[in-house]
Amino acid sequence: MKHTLLTSLLVALLGSNLSVALADAPNPQVIHFGMATVGKGGVPYSVDNTSELAHQLHTIEDELKADNIQVEWHYFKGAGPAVNEALANQQLDFSMQGDLPATIGKAGGLDTRLLATDRLLNSTYLVVPVDSPAKALKDLKGKRVALFKGTNLHLATLRTLGHEGFNERDFRFLNMDTATASAALASKDIDAGWYGPEAFELQNRGLGRIIYDSAQVNDNLTRQAHVLVRGEFEREHPHVVQKVVNGLVKAAAWAADPNNRESALAMWAKSGTSIETLREIHTGKSFVRNYSPRIDPFFIARYRATVTEAKALRLIRGDIDVDQWIEPKYVDTAIEQLGFQALWPSYDANNQPIPK
Repeated sequence: MKHTLLTSLLVALLGSNLSVALADAPNPQVIHFGMATVGKGGVPYSVDNTSELAHQLHTIEDELKADNIQVEWHYFKGAGPAVNEALANQQLDFSMQGDLPATIGKAGGLDTRLLATDRLLNSTYLVVPVDSPAKALKDLKGKRVALFKGTNLHLATLRTLGHEGFNERDFRFLNMDTATASAALASKDIDAGWYGPEAFELQNRGLGRIIYDSAQVNDNLTRQAHVLVRGEFEREHPHVVQKVVNGLVKAAAWAADPNNRESALAMWAKSGTSIETLREIHTGKSFVRNYSPRIDPFFIARYRATVTEAKALRLIRGDIDVDQWIEPKYVDTAIEQLGFQALWPSYDANNQPIPK
């Protein structure tokens, strides 16, 4: 009995000391922040996300200045799958990433935590050559269609096909990154392609015509993006994680101010997408809603759906406890301490505001 009690006390003491040791780990000199995207020609800018605004506004760097911690930003042409590889190799501490790649990484054993939303309600667009006779999805059955597989565009497209009564086998899908798919559409080597906001650029340049916009059909067909952290980094440096999230929340609050809308578009335009195209993309869109950092029931429901759908489509094998994967305490603390409680209401699973 005494031996059992002594053992229990020793385990508890060691566990407590280990927790303290991890929490008190020395500050890193540099943190590495990954971006699952890159600008045209490989320029280190991205379009349409809060993390890019934080990068250009230096809000994270300002939060970490007192700790003498530098921030290095890394952009990945290989998008989410390339970010997963970098996380696996411990080359990144944080990353902006889409829902499906992060789900694939987590199911494959990556130790990550979701910290904040980055961009909500991203649409998926089906584009055909400008002179194509196709007017609807059904007109492309059996045709060559480009799709960047492994990205959050991949699952959103398969989800859309199911919604419209089709499946992947109804089309001849070709795996292409965005730049390759854009060139193939221009040269008419494909009959259509699924794109993100690049669809508007193709249309405005007279190279393509948008025939499907998933967000116009159903909010549940949209894609979501987030910022995550490596689990080990979070356990060792929770105070640094809080400051990074503070910087993200400050950038989102800046973007929510209507007076800053044009400045935000100009920052995203550094990625190579024209500001005219960006204005078109965001016509009628709410920056307060689309760039809310709050982890709310809508966000959680969409990630649960992503896990369920990815399993059903055999994109992942293992299961994921979404409630354990998501860690909202950092963004909740930032929103409260910075006084932004009223700026971003919570939305339910059907994307309807939750009454206070």
